[in-house]
Amino acid sequence: MKADPFAKYYSGLLTPEERFRLMLAAAARGDEAERERQANASGQMTLSVLDHWPYAQAFNELSLHYFIETLEGAALYFDAWSCCDDARDDFGSDETAEDREEKDENAVEQEPGAEGSERETDERLLQSLDRVLALGYEFRTQADGWKLFCERLNIPPFLLWEDLTGFDRIQDALALIAGTDSLPGPAFTSKGYLRYLNRVIRPPGAPELAVCPLTVEGVADAIEKYFRERVKFWGG
Repeated sequence: MKADPFAKYYSGLLTPEERFRLMLAAAARGDEAERERQANASGQMTLSVLDHWPYAQAFNELSLHYFIETLEGAALYFDAWSCCDDARDDFGSDETAEDREEKDENAVEQEPGAEGSERETDERLLQSLDRVLALGYEFRTQADGWKLFCERLNIPPFLLWEDLTGFDRIQDALALIAGTDSLPGPAFTSKGYLRYLNRVIRPPGAPELAVCPLTVEGVADAIEKYFRERVKFWGG
């Protein structure tokens, strides 16, 4: 490819802000060559920061990243509850036993396929419940993994989340899953989640999973690894 004849003039003709905007525009349209030319034409500046800054910067990045992931997990969990409510309404759960018995007595003949339709509706309800419990486990495990990572660093886990929009939704989901002393929250245990993966998610013919692939410790370890990578990236 022939070199851009204007490349040598980029540094002098463009301000840093203009170059920044052009680099983002090039990245958005997939023009890596233009983005790299603009980057190479940039000048240099020297910054002096405190020695703990790489750790603070890395933690700020991770905190926002996992806040968004946790908020998305809460949204998926509540959406699953909504779908489950729809399936329950279709199943007729608001009817009392007396209502169903009276309906059966007054029915002269059951419509063809009605029994099969009821089985399909029942199956859809069970699938919806499974999805609620699975998403509950995934959300709780991700949130607990973040908390464990922060505990290892002796950092309050929600310190940077409390003032962010959506934190209340995360708290509501955590409270729902926590349940009460007498009634556990609506989420699989690790053993139940493993059975769900093998029964519902496992592709046909694939071997069964022997160990649950998603654990609190595993999530915390993955976050720790990412944190150290970002600290190194920022010069720590």
